[in-house]
Amino acid sequence: MLGNTLALLCALSWSLAVILLKISGARIHPLVLNLFKNAVGLVLLYISALIWEGGLHWPSDRTELFWIFLSGFLGIAVADTLVLKAMRVLKASHIAVLECLFAPFIILLSILLWDEYPSPLTLLGGSMIIGAMFCIPPTSEDEGDLLVSVKQRWQGILLMALGLFMIAYGIMVVKPLFAHVPLFTMVTLRMLAGFLGSLLFLGTLKKRRSLLAELRATPRKDLLFLAAFFSSYLSIILWVAGYTYLQATIAALLNQTSTIFTVLFAIVFLKERLSRRKILALALSLGGVLLITLGG
Repeated sequence: MLGNTLALLCALSWSLAVILLKISGARIHPLVLNLFKNAVGLVLLYISALIWEGGLHWPSDRTELFWIFLSGFLGIAVADTLVLKAMRVLKASHIAVLECLFAPFIILLSILLWDEYPSPLTLLGGSMIIGAMFCIPPTSEDEGDLLVSVKQRWQGILLMALGLFMIAYGIMVVKPLFAHVPLFTMVTLRMLAGFLGSLLFLGTLKKRRSLLAELRATPRKDLLFLAAFFSSYLSIILWVAGYTYLQATIAALLNQTSTIFTVLFAIVFLKERLSRRKILALALSLGGVLLITLGG
């Protein structure tokens, strides 16, 4: 039950982060915003490691340290870069559908890497949650005229899918280490690798100074810091903690409910309309969560 609660709280935290980022970071370049989130998260995670664990407990085994850093680099720096590039050529409706690939990727990797086979109830509940994602209608926001070719759109689809796969792979390769690497040490070292990677990628931008100036000039710094707190600190802790106490398949499927929470928050804070399709999505998702809880 603790693992289920952590996974659902992670979905809730991430959904709050999405709404806050939408309000406060809409005009900030995605790579700059990503670096800022990672920087805030790294500082908060390190402070937490000092308080709760007396500092970072670096693994004595260099192989374990390698996998932790690879996990953070692939799962935070590289994966985010691929997803951000994909978002340049894909509409929001395409992205929402493609994000449903994450849970199947986790199921596939859990079977291939660690022989974790989900129960029938878990698979049924997961199918209901994934089905709920497809019930949510595309957003009506103006995304601008994306004059892209069919080839570019397919490239975006492949980049998005590859990015989601790397996020899944990044958490799966270090799952065995959760048993003996302290939680805050694990998430801090992963974030360190992600921060260094995102800093490297930002360095490739020609107009990085002007883009960083836009970040400093943003009028909603309070909401921006709050968004970074939820996305790169609280969500990360709950995400890894969920995988520590749960089978990877169950954690991934419960995390997928973040889309439903986002719909609810969008209705409350962004005044979006609650349609019949959204109500159906909520019902399917809640039913899926119940089945996963019973099956786990």
